[in-house]
Amino acid sequence: MKKTFSYLLIAILAGALSIFVSSYYQKFTEQQEFNSFLEKAGLVSSLHNDASEKFKTVLDFSEVSREDFELTLDQIITNSKEAYNLINNIDSKTTTKEQELLHIATIHWLKGIELFEVSIISLIDNPNSEKIQESIAQSIADFSVGDRAYDEFLFLIKQNSSDEGTFLPVLYTIEYVGIEDNSYRFADLLVDKAQSGSGGLFLRRNLAISGAEFKPNPLARTEEGYSVLQNDKVELQIVLTNEGNVDAYDVVILVLVTDEFGDTVHEQQAKINSIGPQESRIFYSDAIDIEPGVVHEWFIKLEELEKEENLNDNLFEVFGFIPPES
Repeated sequence: MKKTFSYLLIAILAGALSIFVSSYYQKFTEQQEFNSFLEKAGLVSSLHNDASEKFKTVLDFSEVSREDFELTLDQIITNSKEAYNLINNIDSKTTTKEQELLHIATIHWLKGIELFEVSIISLIDNPNSEKIQESIAQSIADFSVGDRAYDEFLFLIKQNSSDEGTFLPVLYTIEYVGIEDNSYRFADLLVDKAQSGSGGLFLRRNLAISGAEFKPNPLARTEEGYSVLQNDKVELQIVLTNEGNVDAYDVVILVLVTDEFGDTVHEQQAKINSIGPQESRIFYSDAIDIEPGVVHEWFIKLEELEKEENLNDNLFEVFGFIPPES
């Protein structure tokens, strides 16, 4: 009887020990997994802290170049994708509330910035876009969901930070837009601010013929504005200017010379590889012989760029003649 009791006691103690060891190991494993999660959470927090600070500069819509604006948005998206991948690839047997909240935050922040980029660039390229506020409002709503989830994540982490064995990393306070109660109102304000204060952002395509002068230099100018030309081959020095803020490529220029009877004396077409923003280029027309005593017109035209707004300065005309031989 005593032996039976001893065996039973040993079995109970062994079972209790096994349960204790199993429970301790499970808790230890969970703690290790949680600390591993916290390590990645610290990286996520650092990435989004940097991204959210950059986002504030984007919302400023100050006089910034289009290139810098897009570069900043790309950096924010890169950070957001890296943060999302860190959280999305966590290998854990259990999912804690903290993990769920941080996952919600990272996915909504990423959705928000990607939609924001598409919407704002669309607005910049097409200032009169209809219903653009709707997509911007949706991006603001996504940011707000992310901010709220991250705020709850921080609250839970601080509650559990005193647990033994928890190694708390640096976790920043992050806010893209805050708890926004009216994303449509926010979107309307952003559109107004962007349209009124970002002249450097909106693409302006505008080529112009700034002036033209005969070579060799004219002898005089008549009251009608005709140039009195030397008795030599005549060419025209034409000044082309890119008055926009985006590079113009493959600029096509047409030169048509007609006499006072309407007959075409010469025509020329050429292509300029590129003209940078606010840059001027000199183009020389072909040197040609014209009949003395006959007024000639040089008509110059720049082919319009895609979505070029002002076409009036793409045309230019000058008149000249060689005095008749005496």
